[in-house]
Amino acid sequence: MNSSSSGPSSVVLLTSFTDNIAAHLAKNQLEAAGIPCFLSNENRPYGAMLGAVRLFVRAPDVAAAQEALQPRHSVMHALSDEAEAATGVRCPRCQHPDVMCRHQPQPSDNLFVKLRLWLLAPEKPQCHCFQCGFDFEGE
Repeated sequence: MNSSSSGPSSVVLLTSFTDNIAAHLAKNQLEAAGIPCFLSNENRPYGAMLGAVRLFVRAPDVAAAQEALQPRHSVMHALSDEAEAATGVRCPRCQHPDVMCRHQPQPSDNLFVKLRLWLLAPEKPQCHCFQCGFDFEGE
């Protein structure tokens, strides 16, 4: 393909990575969103010394790809004393009431938390203490 073409089917560089794993994670994230993409320079024998791993998409998909790669943060709220009194949930490690419990994973959860919630399908809610960072099963 001619690199000077700017038609709707042209391919453009979306971003570059110094880390193969990060590049593949981004590629997988785009493919999961239905955005065709490919990597180049991923089989570098000496790592970042020979350049970055480049992620390419079609020109019409650039905006959607950028949106798909934006980090997602779930909104989290600290429990008030009234909410803690209603739920009665406290961290078993530090006894702090700033705890969130849920049965379903969130997009911003790390892979371990997602796997634990999806594969193990726990009966009890999975809880996280925002005071000490402890993860535990609720009642």
